[in-house]
Amino acid sequence: MRKLLTLLLPLSLAACGFTAPPRDNAQFVSTLYGVEITWRLVNPGTLGTDGRYAYVGYAQALPFGSTCVIDIDPTLARHQLAHVAAHEAGHCLSARYALLGPKRPDLGPYFDSLTEGFAETYAQAYTAACGDSLKPLGWQDLAAPTCTEAPDPRTVKAEAR
Repeated sequence: MRKLLTLLLPLSLAACGFTAPPRDNAQFVSTLYGVEITWRLVNPGTLGTDGRYAYVGYAQALPFGSTCVIDIDPTLARHQLAHVAAHEAGHCLSARYALLGPKRPDLGPYFDSLTEGFAETYAQAYTAACGDSLKPLGWQDLAAPTCTEAPDPRTVKAEAR
């Protein structure tokens, strides 16, 4: 029994959240709907692929966790940075509040899963409400947002099409 508890202790401590090790100076933290997000810009091309697509961004979050780490490749995301950042934030918020959307194959094969479907639907709701400004996500941004705050993930509804 003691051995089992010793094995489970690290897992229970890990469930508290992710702590991002410093990667470089392109790192900062913001809080969005109770989730502390560590944003990191990575070296171009270092996020890899899933075999079909190059990863533009990547979120690490635990179910019901209050912390999340997001890595974004700034060269791949440069023309759609607000959308990519909102998509990855959607993953963090989905994990925190156990939100899953329907699969969204109508958006492309990559979004044909519950988690990717919700994250992409959140990104679309974000850019529709806030435009290309990153300010509602907690970034410093000179672009003025067209919203007062990022959409509440609990009110974003993904509809299968």
